[in-house]
Amino acid sequence: MDMKQATLALIVRGDQLLLGLKKRTAEIGGDTLNGPGGKVDPGETTNECVVRETQEEVGLAIDVTDEDLRAVITFHNGAASVWRVYVYLVTSFHGEPSDTDDMWASPVWWHSKDKLPFHRMLASDKEWIPHVLDGGRFNLQVYQNDNASELLQSPVFEPFAA
Repeated sequence: MDMKQATLALIVRGDQLLLGLKKRTAEIGGDTLNGPGGKVDPGETTNECVVRETQEEVGLAIDVTDEDLRAVITFHNGAASVWRVYVYLVTSFHGEPSDTDDMWASPVWWHSKDKLPFHRMLASDKEWIPHVLDGGRFNLQVYQNDNASELLQSPVFEPFAA
């Protein structure tokens, strides 16, 4: 099984995190609240991908550096797929989020970091997103069922190495 590469932007404004509803047919996180992100195109760096995907999915222009890369997570989705996702913590952006064909507010974009709607997010998000928001840097192995709705075992945190 080939490992797919993707990015995810966790965009923070003060004490709020931007979350939108991914379209149901998305290959990653469909029909769940999530940050913008998606597959890395051939020849594209992960920094370039997270900037492009954020613009396409929520209409924001973001500025990222290698220092904004906070986690590298390998998602083992049962027998369905394996994804390596590069997670960026973004605090520098321009514009306001807007609905697109890929992602929309449900019903709002901005959510309090202290009261994230984990019941509407992927099963593993509650295990690692708080660590990123608290400034952590790590690698993580996540083992979940085919549609990422249930963890098969506790995530395994590892020292950060991009």
